[in-house]
Amino acid sequence: MSTVPARGHTLPELLVGLAVGLSVVLAAVACYQLSRQSWAAFDAVDTLHHNARAALRNLRVQAQRAGGAQVSTAADGLRAQRTAAHDTSQPDLQGTEGTRTDSMSLGHWHSLSAEDCQGNRSGSDALVLNHYQLNTKKELTCKDLRLSGSTYQALAEGVEDLQVRYAQANANQTVQWKTAAQVSDMRLVLAIEVCTRWVSNQPNATRNTPSVGCQGETVAADGLSRRVLRRTFTLRNHVGVLP
Repeated sequence: MSTVPARGHTLPELLVGLAVGLSVVLAAVACYQLSRQSWAAFDAVDTLHHNARAALRNLRVQAQRAGGAQVSTAADGLRAQRTAAHDTSQPDLQGTEGTRTDSMSLGHWHSLSAEDCQGNRSGSDALVLNHYQLNTKKELTCKDLRLSGSTYQALAEGVEDLQVRYAQANANQTVQWKTAAQVSDMRLVLAIEVCTRWVSNQPNATRNTPSVGCQGETVAADGLSRRVLRRTFTLRNHVGVLP
């Protein structure tokens, strides 16, 4: 009875098999790396939008409070009286037009709401005056200028630019958008437009084209995701200022 001798693989066959196997492994690794990069980019953009929502919500709340009057009991204890809308020595709306970014202050009576932009309620001054500005770390910060010992705290990170425009009422019953330097009287401002440019902290391989900023400027492509968000906030306590 004869048997068929065992036959192994030849060297060329082994090399071909190794090449095919290596190709499969390399393809799998490449797909995995691409998936990780895509997920990291998606997570960075999601974080960007989360920070933006929180910061813009803070600005909206303080804009709604700005200039709000308080109601108190008259001296006889029988009548209610409406106080002035804000402290004339510290207007409820102030703006500064910077060379790179803008800054802005929004104020209201402490008795109307004791909470400032940081969530503090410990102040005892008659007025809460929240000042918003960017720092060198690309963070939107704020503090109550009337709170003793207050320091700027970051509301959100990844903010490259802050630009503010003001809708000022004119004598002919028109409204015109102006910069802080152009506004003649902040008490005549009916609304503010806040434009912020946000940048992610993770590179995105698909971001290889320039983008446009708040003032129409070109932002060079650097592989980071950017978003320009504009929000208009009505100063509802200024609605009666139209001539």
